[in-house]
Amino acid sequence: MNDSELTLNIGYFSEKQFENRYSSLLSIEYPKLNYNVIPTSDLITERISVQEWTAENTVDLIYLPPAYLQYLANNGFLQELDPYIQKTSFSLDTFVPSAVELMKQYGDGKLYGLAPTFYSRALVYNSRLFDQYGVPYPKDQMTWEEIIDLAHQFPKGLTHSYPSNAHFLINVGQTENLQAYNEDTKQITLDSSSWANLLELTLEPLRTGNIALHDLNDNLFLTGEYAMGIITYEELIQLEQQGSDLEWKLVTMPTHPSEPDSSHHYGLDGMWAIPASSTESDAAWELIRFFMSDQTAKWSYRSVYGFSSLTAYTSMGQSTSDIEAFYKLRPAYRTSPVPSTIYELLNEAIEQAITGNATAEQALAEIAKKEIQ
Repeated sequence: MNDSELTLNIGYFSEKQFENRYSSLLSIEYPKLNYNVIPTSDLITERISVQEWTAENTVDLIYLPPAYLQYLANNGFLQELDPYIQKTSFSLDTFVPSAVELMKQYGDGKLYGLAPTFYSRALVYNSRLFDQYGVPYPKDQMTWEEIIDLAHQFPKGLTHSYPSNAHFLINVGQTENLQAYNEDTKQITLDSSSWANLLELTLEPLRTGNIALHDLNDNLFLTGEYAMGIITYEELIQLEQQGSDLEWKLVTMPTHPSEPDSSHHYGLDGMWAIPASSTESDAAWELIRFFMSDQTAKWSYRSVYGFSSLTAYTSMGQSTSDIEAFYKLRPAYRTSPVPSTIYELLNEAIEQAITGNATAEQALAEIAKKEIQ
């Protein structure tokens, strides 16, 4: 692309966001490249339909949230990337295997998009507190019951930054292969003995604060109060920058005994794809390769977009070996999203059970009577 002037139409959420992320790099690597950024904000925020947006806009490459990429791929709007990968001997071996597997899940086993970054969660623990209380350290691939039992060994055992305790409970349930909502029947499926047992397991620690919700700006693990924390990529950055007084280590998120190598806690910011209608698909592929390169990964290290999908750049700090806890498990097969209404109803049910106004069974049975519109 440096040999001749070229103009590419690039789909991205907004021109400003694209410029902030890539313009400096592109001016250095491809000084002759001209490009137009076609905003996808109306598409992503569902102001217009996919059909309307694709009819009105022609782009050579596009950055898409995974769910949109999956829809477009399934409906023939995107090119499969495997032929480009083979033609240019583009190696996927340098990428985090779990991240690549997640990318393929959105293409039903094929690659229709490549993600420069990914998100995940891990369990962090304060080894000093564990030593003080004489409690064995957590290990990779423990069960939720084992982690909650460990939390009971401390006055303040486990903290998390899920948006609510309902989000926490549903994430625990997903690990246990429990379904909160049946998308086919549009029914809430929380009214079961398995969900009731899970709520009972967490009720007392939630009531006493042994398990606690914290805000991202008020990290209770970072203060040294809690023995363990479920942390995100953003909270890892906080720890790396502010946690020098803590003796902290990382292990994987809890898993299910029948699937000890898989985790539900992966996510992608977005994926680069080539539309079927692209008139400059080879140039688009070259640009995608650049966005997936070492050079770009170095530039955007610890950016807001998540871990680099390149294994060598998941961590460039002291805790490189520990960081594997975020990505050593395989991504579990994705479940259907849970409607926001269910989280609201479950939060109310948890509060009813915590205050003693209902048993776990009664609170969950009440939710099951509701209809999701």
